[in-house]
Amino acid sequence: MDWLIGILLLIAGAIIGFFLARLYLAKTGDAAELKMQIENSQQQFEAYRKDVVEQLASARQLASEVTDIQHRLNLFLQDSQHLLEQDKDWQQPLLFSEETIRSIRKANTLNRDRRDDSELADETPPRDYSEPGSGLFTPVPKAMKED
Repeated sequence: MDWLIGILLLIAGAIIGFFLARLYLAKTGDAAELKMQIENSQQQFEAYRKDVVEQLASARQLASEVTDIQHRLNLFLQDSQHLLEQDKDWQQPLLFSEETIRSIRKANTLNRDRRDDSELADETPPRDYSEPGSGLFTPVPKAMKED
């Protein structure tokens, strides 16, 4: 009988140990998994935070560059406006000498004569269309048309 009590206690201990181990592993397994998920989430959050900080820094730098370019453009436009408002010697009309005026008039009369010659040349038909016609587009005499 002693050996029967020993076997029953062994079986009872195994059953109790099985359920206790299952309960302990269930709690620690889920906790370990949750802890791992939390660590992963924290790492992802830190990486996202670094990306946002870098993005904001680059946006701030671009904004300062745009402001600088706008300031330089305003200065350029202001300087250009001042230059145009001032009367300068180089803005005064140029005075031509009599010799220069004569040569300009002479060049204009020569150009006008050349234009007159070209207008006369326009009144005469080109050699391609001279009479009597030869080729496919020769006009048909009226006597042949009546047939």
